[in-house]
Amino acid sequence: MKMLKKSLIAVTVLAMCMPAFAGQLKIHGNWPCTYVAQEICKIDVIMDVGYYIQIVKQDAIKVTQDTTSNDPYHTYAGCASKDVKANFNAALSVSAAATSAAGGSWSATVDPATVPAGTTSVKFCVKGTGVNIDKLVGGAKDVPVAQITVKVMPAV
Repeated sequence: MKMLKKSLIAVTVLAMCMPAFAGQLKIHGNWPCTYVAQEICKIDVIMDVGYYIQIVKQDAIKVTQDTTSNDPYHTYAGCASKDVKANFNAALSVSAAATSAAGGSWSATVDPATVPAGTTSVKFCVKGTGVNIDKLVGGAKDVPVAQITVKVMPAV
């Protein structure tokens, strides 16, 4: 039995010493390893998307005397095409009102009145009847005489 104990001790000592002879001695500070981030999950990001609409280039619509009307001296009309950008199908409506001493009854139209999501060219037209230009300064340029109000709601 003593011989067996001595043999086991000798084998244990050799087993502990052998790795040092077989390879290089490794010290913790010089090990060629790095920490690598591990993916543990993915989390969705969500949001509530609101309605978005823009009339590009909201410059004025110029009106001129409407020589085709029954009263060309008091009737003025004009149209302008403008791009409308939206992220939903939109129903447009327009109205017009006088904003100068010339007064008059003003009306407006929009074509098309329903625009799909994306960019659409829309024609805005305005017409004034009973406009008294004699109440304005002669020779003045770019005088505001009316204003169009554009309203929008989701198209059904």
